[in-house]
Amino acid sequence: MSKRRRGLERFLYQFDKDEGLRQRYADDPDAVGAEMNMAAEEIEALKADDLATVYEWGLHPLLIRNYSGFRRLDYYGMLRERGHKPA
Repeated sequence: MSKRRRGLERFLYQFDKDEGLRQRYADDPDAVGAEMNMAAEEIEALKADDLATVYEWGLHPLLIRNYSGFRRLDYYGMLRERGHKPA
């Protein structure tokens, strides 16, 4: 990761393990982003379901995949649209 994105990384790690976090995020993503010390651009990327950008920031692909599964997002499709070739 070129820029440390610890808050976002911690959020993605905890998202699939913590049902309460998932519910709080569904209710108020901005508040959860602040609670997790995420930058505004990180919160906005997640709210826009822009997982290709999150991938381009260098977050671990498995963290993103797990998040996308809970959110029922086509993570691999997003990567292909940006010209990435998911493994």
